[in-house]
Amino acid sequence: MNIKSLQTFLDSHEIPRIKKKPKTFLGIAKQPHYENVLSNIYAFYFNVNEEHGMGDLFLKSFQELINESEIGKSKEVDFNNDFIIDTEYPTEKNGRIDLLLHNDKQAIIIESKVRHHLDNDLKDYWDSVIPHQPASSKIGIVLSLKTYSQAEIYHSHFINITHQAFLNRVMKNSGEYLINAKDRYIVYLKDLYQNTINLSNQMDKEKIEFYYKHQEELNNAAKLKFAVRDFIKNEVKNACDLVNHKLVFNSPKTGSDNEKRLRYFVSPLCSDLMFTVIFNNLLTSKKELLLIVELSGEAIEKVKKIPQEKFDEIEAPIILNDIETTKNSWVHYVRNIYHLNEKEVENLQDYIKTKIENDSLLSIFKKLETYLIQN
Repeated sequence: MNIKSLQTFLDSHEIPRIKKKPKTFLGIAKQPHYENVLSNIYAFYFNVNEEHGMGDLFLKSFQELINESEIGKSKEVDFNNDFIIDTEYPTEKNGRIDLLLHNDKQAIIIESKVRHHLDNDLKDYWDSVIPHQPASSKIGIVLSLKTYSQAEIYHSHFINITHQAFLNRVMKNSGEYLINAKDRYIVYLKDLYQNTINLSNQMDKEKIEFYYKHQEELNNAAKLKFAVRDFIKNEVKNACDLVNHKLVFNSPKTGSDNEKRLRYFVSPLCSDLMFTVIFNNLLTSKKELLLIVELSGEAIEKVKKIPQEKFDEIEAPIILNDIETTKNSWVHYVRNIYHLNEKEVENLQDYIKTKIENDSLLSIFKKLETYLIQN
């Protein structure tokens, strides 16, 4: 890896920023991409009489998009309050229509696509809904994440609307509707909207082109980051051996999130007492290191009874109150935050040893250890 060449590249190019996708309740529930889940949510909001209080916001927004398409302009599908909403509507050939808005004279047939390919029998869907009515009285919609051309849809009465385009229009039209809407359903709507943004492909053309144009330099930068992280991990491990207390080094499970961010220096006499070294922010502009005296398990209740006069005027002020209120199986008894410069990172093992031994962390640790052994 040529460091000078990499530095020249970084100095002369602005690396595109990738925004982290916000979490949604649907995502937390691990339901963000299930078509039946989304269809059920849409069915609720399409119902103009439901308790969300948004009236015809979804229906109006959907019909606007239909009417803006060439095929939609030739249709006479204009619902008011007189329609039924069905999900998983059975077809003549034992298929299932994801979402169907219909009455005796009109119908909107919706096939919802998230991650699956469009291989549904749309002709069966079409033929199964109010077959006695003229073609102008119904329309089919492929509601999808990706954009489909009319040729890909292979049915002359189906059009494509993306989930994002639909919800963009809903949000655009929502203004006056929110006055009468119930607050919790506004929150649900915002979550649905963010979920759709998360599912949609947000990697724009410029970012993809930038990556492939500068692939070697970017990969070298990534390798350098990993090399620095490995260096930091090794320095933290060495620090455990340097601290004058015969601590037992402990690393979280390989591949876990914690393995990339912290290590434990455990008391040789009490496994519920340890130093926790959190180092992941040393890889950011913060250059932040956390050194923590941590208790777990039975040690938490025992230490609640330790006489405070055991600690001197330097130790007592850095002891936290967390132990009195924690409901966790672990607690931070002392937590010191340090901001390092590059030279200190280069000599990280010595830095950690010095801070543990000179900033009262080790003296507090030893007093806790003695108390736990005796009690």
